[in-house]
Amino acid sequence: MNAFNRLKDIAPKLWTDKVTIRTTKKVVNEHHITISEPLTVVSDEPAKVILKGLKASEQSFFGTDEYDATLLIKNGIDIPAGATIEVTDVNGKVTKYKRSSKGYSGYVSHQEVAMTRDEKS
Repeated sequence: MNAFNRLKDIAPKLWTDKVTIRTTKKVVNEHHITISEPLTVVSDEPAKVILKGLKASEQSFFGTDEYDATLLIKNGIDIPAGATIEVTDVNGKVTKYKRSSKGYSGYVSHQEVAMTRDEKS
């Protein structure tokens, strides 16, 4: 087994964040009306959030708290674009990300998801 395959088992043990990923599933009922139902992709899954940089000068007068982050999570989880991601850090603080990219699984050890936090502070 090479080093990259071992990393696939070791990396998640170092991730201290827990994520719940939600999306919606479109269902067409018998009257041909499309309805969106909530769907939980994963719940309390180990992951790691990496912030892309948060500058005080980019904070606006109106109190929005917006920044970009990357989520590292194991491969094999199908994360659709536009999913809502809720992250609980090691201290129990919950942060919600409203916009996300589709998971990029080009790595042996993990996949990456680009996210944007966009909340009123």
